[in-house]
Amino acid sequence: MKSDDLRITERRAFRAVVDTGLWDILLATVLAMFAIAPLLSGTLGDFWSSAIFLPVWAGVYLAIRVIRDRVVVPRVGQVRFGSYRTTRLRRFTVVMLVMNIAAVVLGLVAFTAFEQTRALWAIPIGFFLIVLVFSSMAAYFLEIPRFFLYGIVLAVGSLVGEWLWRQGYASHHGYPIVFGVAAGSIAAVGMVKFASLIRSSSPLVSNELGGAENDG
Repeated sequence: MKSDDLRITERRAFRAVVDTGLWDILLATVLAMFAIAPLLSGTLGDFWSSAIFLPVWAGVYLAIRVIRDRVVVPRVGQVRFGSYRTTRLRRFTVVMLVMNIAAVVLGLVAFTAFEQTRALWAIPIGFFLIVLVFSSMAAYFLEIPRFFLYGIVLAVGSLVGEWLWRQGYASHHGYPIVFGVAAGSIAAVGMVKFASLIRSSSPLVSNELGGAENDG
């Protein structure tokens, strides 16, 4: 088998194991915080309105791990990736670490600019750029194109939400609307993706695909 054929096989195996829709659902629960927390801040305060989501995220993450081990793995099997994929994933981890640091710095700069000059669009534009870069990197390294689409929707939505808020059509900078719609849509995509996996696969698969790509 040619190297290109092996790489295609490896990519399909990776997509079968990773692109199950479960991580879309986890992402939706993270985005839900930005939709719900602003509405709770008046009662619980800014800190606790966000902190209460930590056990929710932990519960969803544990549930995803259990479902993956007991439902997904019996259907798609265990996969052991070659050097190309493992190197790519390591690079993705490093890039995400660097980007998280850069995001914090850019966030502080945008917040400072807003506080000092009251630049109306400093924070939403900063958020627009950060989300777009994050989603682009995730789509590229994980080879899941819809992550880029998620980024576009969130980035553009942040600007739309800010405009709605400044026009008096929405509260809390439009976050409840923008992130509520985004979280619901992404969760729906994830559930459809997972349901499709369940319908199209059998729980009898138990073979292990070993190193679908040679290390050359």
